[in-house]
Amino acid sequence: MKSNLVLVALMAGAAFFTLSGYELIRSSATVLFKAAYGAENLPVVMALMPLVMFAGVWGYGALLTRFGPRLTLRITTIAAACLMLLCYGALQLELLWVTAVLFLLKEFYVVLLIEQYWSYINSRLDQDTAKRFNGPITGLAGLGSVVGGVMVAQLAIPFGTENLVLLAAIALIPAALLSNTAYRWFGEPADHQDGPPAETFSEGVGWHFVKRNPRLLALLAIVLSSQIMAAVLDFKFQGMLSGAFNGDVDAETAFQGEFWSYLNAVAVAAQFILTPILLTAVALRWVHLLMPVVHLALILWAIIEPGLWSVGAAFFAFKVFDYSVFRGAKELIYLPLGFQERFRAKEFIDVFGYRTSKGGSSIIIATLQKSGVAMSQYYLWIAVLMASLWLALVFPLTRKRDDP
Repeated sequence: MKSNLVLVALMAGAAFFTLSGYELIRSSATVLFKAAYGAENLPVVMALMPLVMFAGVWGYGALLTRFGPRLTLRITTIAAACLMLLCYGALQLELLWVTAVLFLLKEFYVVLLIEQYWSYINSRLDQDTAKRFNGPITGLAGLGSVVGGVMVAQLAIPFGTENLVLLAAIALIPAALLSNTAYRWFGEPADHQDGPPAETFSEGVGWHFVKRNPRLLALLAIVLSSQIMAAVLDFKFQGMLSGAFNGDVDAETAFQGEFWSYLNAVAVAAQFILTPILLTAVALRWVHLLMPVVHLALILWAIIEPGLWSVGAAFFAFKVFDYSVFRGAKELIYLPLGFQERFRAKEFIDVFGYRTSKGGSSIIIATLQKSGVAMSQYYLWIAVLMASLWLALVFPLTRKRDDP
């Protein structure tokens, strides 16, 4: 138990600093891109996400095959920090195109690093321990998001939106030190050599291990549908914010920082209280059913009474559940699986799947917008469709038994 606590503390600490840095770059990158190219072009830049994710997951698989989990995590963390510093330098030169690079980078690096933390945690905890600790782990990590959001709200105006990118890169230094310490003290996953080496392309990116497991296929489909829902809610919310602040970049960044700090504070409370209760006292199928039902109710409210508050509430609720209950419940699916599923299939689903779904939907949205279709009028209905699909997919996900 003591060793589990130390491991959890180290990896949760790494996630704390990673997520605090992500909050610094999330709001700043989004606002900087909107200031350069307009909120209506968010789907355009997001449409590039599948290419970025495909290349990134392939690169991750190649690194994992050659260097193993520990060095792969170290390399990807250092690479993310260096790319942020390069983007920051380009911003000082007033190169507007770098805002698109920064937007894509912030979408990719955080999921890649966080999912590697979870892959390692899932390799060390058993099911009973995970049910007790998954909520607190996400809670401790989520405190970093709260701190980062508060920093954005307090620093955006006096410090400047662009300078928050520099702070995000600095935050990865303690994250790298803590995660590397966990590997140094507890070692590589004991089973990281199980199964054949990943020699084919599909094995390297993880698809081979997803397609042979029906539960992982259902989980991938849920991730895709849920993230499309998140994307259209985000587009709707960002469009409303741009209209409300009318080009005041630093003021909008400060507001977004405040919004995310409140959201993350609620998510942390849910991680410490709601998630452990649900995962230990309620069957996993009912936990998974709860989330799309709540989302459907809030999105329908936003359709009936459209406005910044109702749309913001739907987006707020999605992110709270995504950061707390969904995270804890989803990780239980991976726990009994082997190394290849925990380190390759997981990254394919939770890195490539998470962001590519946004990018794929953005390609369609951007194409329709360029054809003259006012897609902002249909965002909420798309969200209803995706939430309904998510609800239906829970049954194949939990068909075999309620508890993995």
